[in-house]
Amino acid sequence: MIRFDPNIFVSRLVVRRDLNVLYDEDFHRGVNVIRGANSSGKSTILNFLFYGLGGDLNRSDWSEHALQCTHVWLEVEFNGKPAVLKREIDQSSRSGMDIFGGRYSDAVKAPIENWLRFPYSRGSKESFSQAIFRLLDMPDVAVEGTSSITMHQVLRLLYADQMTPIESLFRFEGYDPENLREAVGNLLCGAFDAEIYELQQLYREKDRQFSAASSDLKSIFKIVGGDESLGLDWVLQKRKSLEDERAALLNSIDEAESAMYDNESTGAISLTSSQKLYAQVSTLQNKLNVARLRVDSVELDIADSNEFVQSLERRLEALRDSESASEIVEIVNFAACPACYAEVLEETSEIHACHLCKTPFDHERIRDRIVDQMNDIAVQLRQSKQLQDIRRDRLTRARTEYESLYDEWKRKAAELSALNVRPTSTLKEKVRTLHRQLGYIDKTIEDTDKQLQLANKIGDLSATKALLDEQMQDLAIRIEIMKKSQTEQLSLARRKIEMETISLLKGDLIRQDSFENPRRVDFSFGKNNISVDDHTYFSASSRVVLKSSFLVAFLSAAIKEPSFRHPRFLMIDITEDKGMEMERSHNFQEQVANLSDAAISEHQIILATAMPSPKLDESLFVGRFSTKVNGTLNFVSK
Repeated sequence: MIRFDPNIFVSRLVVRRDLNVLYDEDFHRGVNVIRGANSSGKSTILNFLFYGLGGDLNRSDWSEHALQCTHVWLEVEFNGKPAVLKREIDQSSRSGMDIFGGRYSDAVKAPIENWLRFPYSRGSKESFSQAIFRLLDMPDVAVEGTSSITMHQVLRLLYADQMTPIESLFRFEGYDPENLREAVGNLLCGAFDAEIYELQQLYREKDRQFSAASSDLKSIFKIVGGDESLGLDWVLQKRKSLEDERAALLNSIDEAESAMYDNESTGAISLTSSQKLYAQVSTLQNKLNVARLRVDSVELDIADSNEFVQSLERRLEALRDSESASEIVEIVNFAACPACYAEVLEETSEIHACHLCKTPFDHERIRDRIVDQMNDIAVQLRQSKQLQDIRRDRLTRARTEYESLYDEWKRKAAELSALNVRPTSTLKEKVRTLHRQLGYIDKTIEDTDKQLQLANKIGDLSATKALLDEQMQDLAIRIEIMKKSQTEQLSLARRKIEMETISLLKGDLIRQDSFENPRRVDFSFGKNNISVDDHTYFSASSRVVLKSSFLVAFLSAAIKEPSFRHPRFLMIDITEDKGMEMERSHNFQEQVANLSDAAISEHQIILATAMPSPKLDESLFVGRFSTKVNGTLNFVSK
C-alpha cells in the first residue's frame, strides 16, 4: 500500500505510573476499535493518545484514574520515520515533550542524552509542535492576529470526543479564533503552501527596502534640490566651472598683492607684529584664567574653615553650659521608666546614685571629662585660626597677582584693538575682498564634492529601486499564481470532502430524511458548522452521524488525493448516549471498516465504542473488552 505524506501512524501506546505499566497495547494501520462498557476508560485511552501527540487537555478532561498516571509513551511513525514521544501527565497540559528517534523497545533502554527535550511553547528553543511538523514535512504556519498553528490545533480536527458539542467540527476549547480554525482547515486541505508565506515575507522585505531607498532619495533631493534627473555629469560640469573661477581669482589675488607690496606706504601694518601681539594677549588670557581659579580656590578654603571654626566655638560654648548645668542640677528624678513607661517608685533613703540604674554619682569625674573636652576644642580652635591667617595671606597675594595680570592684559588687548582698527589702504581692502571670495569658492567646491558623492548615491539608489521594483513585480506575479493554485486546491478539496460525506450519509440507516438523498453538503471551518441542503436542525443521533461522517469523509478524501496535508489519522469516540441506536452505530462502524478496506494509501482510524458491530473482524479490536470493574487501566490493588 502506498503512503501519502504527511502521515501519522500510532503503533503503540504505553501509560505508566512511575515504573508500573498500566496500559500497553499495539495499534495497527487501518481501523482500530477500542471497545468497552460505558465509564470503563475508553475515552481516557483516546485522551492519552490525543495528549501524547501534543494535544492540550483541561483539568475537567482528565479522569481521576488518568491523573494517577505519570507518563504517556507513544510509538509513532511520522511519514514512515519511527519515533517515541513521552510526556509527563500534567493537568495544566503545559508539559513539554521528550522525543526519541527509534522504537519503544530501544527507547526504554536508551540513556537520557539520546532523547531530545522540547518545550510546550516556542522561544529560544523550538517547541515540540515545530519538531513534529518538521518530521511530518508540514509548514510552520503563522496566523495573523493569533499565534502559529500548533499540533494541538491540528489534532482538534482529527479527534471527535464526547465532551465537544456534537454540532461543532473542531474539538471544543475556550479560546477559539475563527481565523485560526479557518487556517487549520485550509492547511489540512492542502490549500496552504509554505512557499507562498515565504514569498509574502520576502515581498514585504523588498517593499521595506524599496521604501527605504525612496526615503533616502527624498532626503538627498531636499539637500541638493532637483529630482532623480540630477546626474553625475551635471555635478562634474558644475565643479569644473568652479575650478575655472577659482583659478581666475587666484590670478587676481597675485596681481593685487604684488601691487600692495610694491607700494611703500608709511601706513603699512606689519603682519608679524600683529601676530606677535595676538599671541601675547592669548598667553595673558590663559594666565589670567589660572590666577582667577587660584583666587576662587583660596576663598572657598577660607569659607569652609570659617564654618569649622564657628562649629568649634559652638561646641565649646555648649560644654561650658553643660558644666554649669551639672553644678546647678545634681539629681534628675524620672516619674516613669523611659524604656517601658512603668512607674518608678520613690525610695525614702537618700542614695547618691542614679535614680534609675543606681550607678553612684561621681561629680568630680564628670567635671574632669568636661574640662578635657574643652581643652581639646580650644587647641583645635587655636590651630584653625592660625591656618586661617595663613590662608588670608595667600588670598591677598593671589588677588594682587590677578590684578597685575589683569592690568597687563587690558593694556595689550587695547594695543591689539588699536592696531586692527587702523585705516587700511585700498589695495589691502581689495586683497581682503578677493580672499573672502576665494574662501567662498573653496567652500562651494567642497559642497560640490559632497554633491558628487550624493550624485553617485542617487545613481546607486535609483538602480536599487529599479531592481527592487522588478523583483517585487515578479514576486507579486508568483504570489498571485500560487494564491490561484491554493484557491483551486481548496475548491477541489472541499468538493471531494463533500462528495465523500454525501456517500457516507446515503449509507446511513433510513432515520433522517435529509440524509437519504442529499444533493449538497456545506461546511465552514471558520464558522465551525456543517449543513445538508441548507438544513442545520437534526436529531441528536443524526448530528452525531453527520459530524462523524464529515470527519471520516475528510480522511477518506485525503487517502485518495496526495495534495491534502491531512495526516491520514483520525480518532472518534462514538457518542452513543444521544439516542443512538445500536443498529445505527453498527452500520457506521461497518461503513468505516469498508472504506478502510478499499483505501489505496496508508491511514489509521481509531474508534471507541460500547457497541462494537459483530460484523467487524476480530483483528480490528485493540485490547480486551473493558468493563467498569475491569477498566482499561490496569491498576493493581495493594
